[in-house]
Amino acid sequence: MSAPGPDVRYGQIEVPDLDGSMRAKLVSLDKALGADGVALCSIVFGLTVADDVYESPASSYANGFPDLSARGDLTTVRVLPWRPNVASVICDLRSPDGTDFPLAPRGVLRAVAERCARLGYQPRFAVEYEACVLHADADLIAAGRHHELRPLGRTVNAYSALRLADVGELGQEFMDRMSAIEIPVESFHTELGRGMVEFALAHAPALEAADRAARAKAYFKELCAERNLVATFMAKWKPADSGCGAHVHQSLWRNGHNAFAGDRDGLSDLARHYAAGQLATMPAFTALFNPNVNSYRRISVAAWTPENATWGTDNRTAALRAITGPGPKAVRFEHRRPGADANPYLVIAAMLAGGLHGIETAAEPPEPSRGNAAEDQHSPPLPGSLPDAIAALRGSDLARDLLGSEFVDHFVLSRQVEWDLWTRWSSAQVTEWELRRYFEVT
Repeated sequence: MSAPGPDVRYGQIEVPDLDGSMRAKLVSLDKALGADGVALCSIVFGLTVADDVYESPASSYANGFPDLSARGDLTTVRVLPWRPNVASVICDLRSPDGTDFPLAPRGVLRAVAERCARLGYQPRFAVEYEACVLHADADLIAAGRHHELRPLGRTVNAYSALRLADVGELGQEFMDRMSAIEIPVESFHTELGRGMVEFALAHAPALEAADRAARAKAYFKELCAERNLVATFMAKWKPADSGCGAHVHQSLWRNGHNAFAGDRDGLSDLARHYAAGQLATMPAFTALFNPNVNSYRRISVAAWTPENATWGTDNRTAALRAITGPGPKAVRFEHRRPGADANPYLVIAAMLAGGLHGIETAAEPPEPSRGNAAEDQHSPPLPGSLPDAIAALRGSDLARDLLGSEFVDHFVLSRQVEWDLWTRWSSAQVTEWELRRYFEVT
């Protein structure tokens, strides 16, 4: 990336948090790109997605909530054409003692990607995001009446040429913006459901793919806000409407060749080992793929969201869909379990770590599922609620070996805080179901 021009005076430092959002500061350009970094309070890793505060060994009253050092990765510097005086840069985090901060999602992914490189492979990933776009109404949102927001577009049809007349200009502007900052968006189309859209990012090396995904989500929301729209990536924002997924495509490459392509139904032995490792680690890593209370409202094979650890060739009911054409370069796996609410750094780290585990142990996958994978009695069910996912991750020594014990313990803590906040709130409510059922007859 060339150096920012003289008109660029400000730097936006971007730090991915546990939930996949970009925490940011606007500073002088020299400070943003300087070797000393920018101070960032460690409380960022003691905040929920709604900024409820919780304590941990990394950030607490006992240790005084120390600063971390956010140091820009200069390969990620991008001048934002829609904010031409600003260059953004994604930062890595250092602890007060100067070592890499073990809870930073970007650092967790980098460690796994480096392990893959030592095995002689380049991992490539691409994320497809689904989102719901609605007309913004600050009063409705403030009153908690989100379901009254009016979706963008007039019909519900997927891949609709008619609906592109409503959303196409938004998609074109988004694709243009992302192209200008080297984040190619390969497609933008309508999905099934009112206001639903999907955009697919081009594949890239693992860390770059996660950077692209995190930025694309943030900048899409920013573009929508400029147009008095609001985009939600909630896994399930409205009960009867479509959910938002994040399908992740992945492959390993060596010497310019796709190492997943082979002659066993289009797959190499390496690809099969990789798939077996992902299936074996999928239950423990579900908390990373589905990190929120709301995440589990999306899980249903009827909505093409897998319920068990399965794989199959071009089978969208399976958790891991093997795609073997049209040619060797296109051979890959599509992971269909994550929601659009998941952290792309942690999703990619977990998938890659699981796949490498399968390669290192030469694991063999079961027979691929044919037909409805939810009916495959030989495949283990995946956790169906946040507490079950927390328990699976907490109890996995393998997850600690693959992603780091300190990170796993902290992520489990953060999810437990989320569940506790939900149960505390829900226990104080009298629901519509209760009123309809008991109000007059008891």
